[in-house]
Amino acid sequence: MPASALGVYVHFPWCRKRCPYCDFAVEVALEPPHRAYLEAVLAELAEQAPRFAGRELVSVYLGGGTPSLWEPACVAELVAAVRARWPTDAPLEITLEANPRDCAPARLAAWRAAGVSRVSVGVQATRATELAILGRDHRVGDGREALAHLVRAGGFSISADLIVGVPSSARLGAPDPRDELSWIPELAASGAEHLSVYELTIEDGAAFAKRVRDGRLAPRAADAQAALYERLHDALGAHGYEHYEISSYARPGRRAVHNSLYWTGGEYLGLGVGAASYLRDGAGAIRWTNRRRFAAYGADRVAETRRIPAEEDRADRLWLGLRTRDGVAEDELARRRGVTEWLLGEGLAERRQGRICPTLRGFLFADAVAERVASAAETTAVT
Repeated sequence: MPASALGVYVHFPWCRKRCPYCDFAVEVALEPPHRAYLEAVLAELAEQAPRFAGRELVSVYLGGGTPSLWEPACVAELVAAVRARWPTDAPLEITLEANPRDCAPARLAAWRAAGVSRVSVGVQATRATELAILGRDHRVGDGREALAHLVRAGGFSISADLIVGVPSSARLGAPDPRDELSWIPELAASGAEHLSVYELTIEDGAAFAKRVRDGRLAPRAADAQAALYERLHDALGAHGYEHYEISSYARPGRRAVHNSLYWTGGEYLGLGVGAASYLRDGAGAIRWTNRRRFAAYGADRVAETRRIPAEEDRADRLWLGLRTRDGVAEDELARRRGVTEWLLGEGLAERRQGRICPTLRGFLFADAVAERVASAAETTAVT
C-alpha cells in the first residue's frame, strides 16, 4: 500500500431499530432523510478534502448504522463526488455494509451501478436463539439468502460479519456451546471471501449493560471466551481463511483494504455523523471526531479535535501493527525499551523475516500488548 494511501469512511447513522449491544452513533428511523443527509456529507467533503490533497485514494467505506437503507441514487452521487476529489485509474475497494434484508437483486444491481465493489453483510448469527438475544431484525436464513443473492449477482467481493460469545439470557436461555461454530462450513462454502468475527463486548452505553446489571444477561467467562477464540482460529484456518488481524479472516488476496489502513497507520477522512478522521503532519498527527447526532451535524460539526505528539503517534502505529499477522519491523519496535524481549519471552510474538509478529496468544492479549508498547520509553537509538 502506498505511503500516501487514503481511505474515506462515510457513516450513515440510521437503522430500523437499535440492537441492544450497539453503542455506535445510531438513530432509529424507518425513512431516513436521504437527500438532506447526502447534501450535508457532500458539504463536509468539500470542506475537508483539501486537507488531504496529494493523497492516493485506495478505499471508500460506507458504514453505520445501516447504509444499505440509503437510497442507491444517493450512494451513487456520494461515490462519484469522492472519486472526483481524488481521481485515479487504479481499482478502488468501495465497501457498503448491508443488513441481510436489503440484499435483494434489484438493490444489488443499483449498488453495483453506483460503483460499490464490496458488500459486507451483517449476518451476526445463524441460529434463532442467538439472533433473538442479539435483538437482530432479520430471521434465520436471511444471512444465507443475502450471500446467495450476492454470489448470483456477481461483480462483488463478499464479506460477512459475525458475533461469537453471545451471552446467555434469563428469558431465552444460552446458546449451545457444542453447536457454536456450526456455521463455519456453510459460510466457507457461501462465497464469503472475508469474515469479520467479533467477540461480543458489553459496552457501558448499550442496553446490554443494564441487562447484565439486572441479571437478565450473563456474559461468557473470560477463559471460555478465550477457548472459543482458539477453536475459531483453528476451524477457519482449516477452511482456508487466513487469520490476518485479531477479528479478521480472509481468503488469500482478499484482505480488507480499508480496515488495513487503520492497522498500518494510514490516513483516513471520516465523513458524517460520529465519523473520525486521522491526518499526519510534521509534528505528529491530528485526529478529529464529528458530533453523534444528525441534529448537531451542521457548520459546527466537529465535536473533538486532538493533536497527537509524534512519539505517541509512533507508539500507536506500533501497537496497531501488532494487531495484525504481519506485525511490525523489528528495528522500529526495538526503539521501545524492553518491549521486544517481553513479547518474545511471554510467547506473545515471534520473529519472522525481520519483523515481530504476534502469535495467537498475542492476539488474545492485544490490550496488554498495546498498553506495554504505549507506556514503554522511546530510545533515540536501537539497542
